[in-house]
Amino acid sequence: MDRVASSPRVLTAEEKQELRRDMAESSAWAKTELKRRRTAKDQKNSAHGIEDGIEKSQFSN
Repeated sequence: MDRVASSPRVLTAEEKQELRRDMAESSAWAKTELKRRRTAKDQKNSAHGIEDGIEKSQFSN
């Protein structure tokens, strides 16, 4: 296996800012997608009469 030996370069302030922005966008997308999938799964289970098996009244905040 060939490996190129090079030292990593330091990101510029602009590159760091762009990376942070990209990571924030990715995180927001992932949260939205997970919420969408959870909702779709819950609706599918509800349509089939399937519950999660956890009694909601047992928990209090």
